[in-house]
Amino acid sequence: MHDPSRGAWQRWGWVLRWGGTAAGIAYIATLIDLDDVKGAAAKISAAALVGAIALVALNVVAGAARWRVLLTAYGAQTRPTFARATRLYFISFFYNNYLPGAVAGDVVRGVVTRDVFGDRGATAGLAVVLVERALGLFGVFLLLAIGLGAAGGAIDTGSLWVWSALGIAGSLVLVLALPFARKLAPLLPGPLRAIAERVPALSSPSSFVIAALLSVATQALIALAGWILLRAIDPSVGLGASLLIVPLAAATTFLPITVGGAGAREAVYVTLGASLFHMPRADALAASLALWLAHLVVGAVGGVIQLLDRSPRG
Repeated sequence: MHDPSRGAWQRWGWVLRWGGTAAGIAYIATLIDLDDVKGAAAKISAAALVGAIALVALNVVAGAARWRVLLTAYGAQTRPTFARATRLYFISFFYNNYLPGAVAGDVVRGVVTRDVFGDRGATAGLAVVLVERALGLFGVFLLLAIGLGAAGGAIDTGSLWVWSALGIAGSLVLVLALPFARKLAPLLPGPLRAIAERVPALSSPSSFVIAALLSVATQALIALAGWILLRAIDPSVGLGASLLIVPLAAATTFLPITVGGAGAREAVYVTLGASLFHMPRADALAASLALWLAHLVVGAVGGVIQLLDRSPRG
């Protein structure tokens, strides 16, 4: 039976996502001069850009490893080979960066590997992908906390401590609750209860811990990629400083109202770069666009893989 409300959400959801992206880009356009951005981008060497692309690609490979470990943690009967998991992750990365919402690729992975959970099918596979997203968010805020600790009193971070503390606490509670989702389900309201009931029972706590560590590693790789690009434009930017910008910018990809975080990510770079490090807005925007380009290049690799093999189940 067709659900009219679901159809309306899908239709207006696309409008919201493209609208959110356009609004973010329009806002940034009012703050900078294109010639200044071009000048800042010219400072980024080909080697720096290639290095950033390589780190983003390595992040995808690490993500595939995390996915396989997490499948083990939740008792999957079988797992895709590392080669197949990596191929699927690149395809997922393509969808997440080229389609609105940043979740389409995750849904593809969950559905394609529905057989690994036997009778529990795609529902369990999608639930594990949801767990992955939560662990990724945890990694983002943990890196931000490290950046704040490294900054100490050298930088006036303003209310960033408050927001990061809330994010860390929220994501940590979520991560700690995930292994007990099914037990907690009866205590949750309707929609959340339905989701919690679908999360498979945790069968290997040690694998879950490894997956959490791999989540931090994946976010660290993106932070390194962002730092390389920031440092290419402004050599005075240290790695610790970049941890105050890049992780929060990366968190915008979790927003369902943009295309791959576009617009929102640039706003984070420009706002924090100017307020924390007195970085020219054009420099911050150029670094953000370069990191986006690195994501698009790696995502395009996944698109090519999808074109060469139309059957992800192969």
